[in-house]
Amino acid sequence: MMMLHYRSSSQPYPRRKVILFLFSVGFFLGITFFSHQLESNLDDELLAARNNALRSSSTQPNNANTAKKKISYITSFWAKDRQATKVIPHRREIEAALLANIYNPHIDQVVVFLDGVSTDDAIDEEHKSSCVHFNQDMAELSRQFLQRDSSNSIDPLLFSVDPMSKVTCVNVITGQPTYYQMFLNALSNVVTGDIVVMANADMAFDDSIAKARKLKEDVLLVLGTRGFSTNAIPASTRQFYDVIVRSEYTDQQLKDSDRDQCSNNPWSWDTWVFHKDTIQGKLHEEHFQRPSVTSNEMTSFYMNENGAENAALWAMEQSTNFATTYNACDEIHSWSFHLTPRTHHSQGKSVWSENGDRPYIPKPWGGQFVRPRWNGMRKSSPPYPPKWCENGGKGCFFD
Repeated sequence: MMMLHYRSSSQPYPRRKVILFLFSVGFFLGITFFSHQLESNLDDELLAARNNALRSSSTQPNNANTAKKKISYITSFWAKDRQATKVIPHRREIEAALLANIYNPHIDQVVVFLDGVSTDDAIDEEHKSSCVHFNQDMAELSRQFLQRDSSNSIDPLLFSVDPMSKVTCVNVITGQPTYYQMFLNALSNVVTGDIVVMANADMAFDDSIAKARKLKEDVLLVLGTRGFSTNAIPASTRQFYDVIVRSEYTDQQLKDSDRDQCSNNPWSWDTWVFHKDTIQGKLHEEHFQRPSVTSNEMTSFYMNENGAENAALWAMEQSTNFATTYNACDEIHSWSFHLTPRTHHSQGKSVWSENGDRPYIPKPWGGQFVRPRWNGMRKSSPPYPPKWCENGGKGCFFD
């Protein structure tokens, strides 16, 4: 008869083997679970670190991203009367300023809105004026400048690309653009830069304009001109005036009295610097209007009216959400190529109000007689001097 035999408890080896086997399996499963948890935690930490880095990079652009920002300079200019034979001195000055900005290596695009373009079929084709003629005239002026420039100070590297290739001219058939229209022009598709420098056509910029690339998105800059000081203006900028503008056209009295507005009158400026995206879709036309002198109606104003820049700043304050505004004229320098008699847009009498011989810009538009002075942050109003921007801790520019 077959019998089943069992080992007694005095023979423990097989039982111990089973226990060791179970312990090994448990240890293996524990290690596997722990390693998966460790990998999961590491993945979560790496993902969180990556997201934090992305968030940081989106709010604090590095130097590489800042360097990629493009600067577009925009202005308006009147179309040349091709039937006229007399030279207009100030037109020559503007052409010299435009050429200085075209040759400035820190400006990526120059956009000229050419007003007064001829479209009347009754005018002979040879007397019509448009961007075609403007481009031809500027190209010829560039050629003449290069021939007459005795200093040979133009960087030869610029000639790898025709400087005129960065000029964009836009025909304007509705007359001189208003201040509001110029800001709208800055938002148009023809302006390809990230940062817009909008100025009167007789403003010329030196190498300091490169700092505009580092402007923070929530800061609006205005620039008072440094004038035309022969002791201060860089030779690389002044040469365009000296070569293109004939000295007999300049008014010596104006030249002698030309002041550095940056130091003497911080409530006057000719240039605006801002990020294009910051004002996109935020402007309101009604804010860019003033009372008419002859009626109670509101009317638009132009860039070259005396005091209009103060009204435009008020309009920008109402329309946009800039954190603040600074007159950064000691950081970015603009030079006035205007030593010939003044040609401000005229409407017959004071366009703002009557106040004896002194121009007065009423509230709410402000001006040097209405906006509080810089005698304390609480009692003052924009634009602030750039040193306040830097001392505030956040700064106007990225490092």
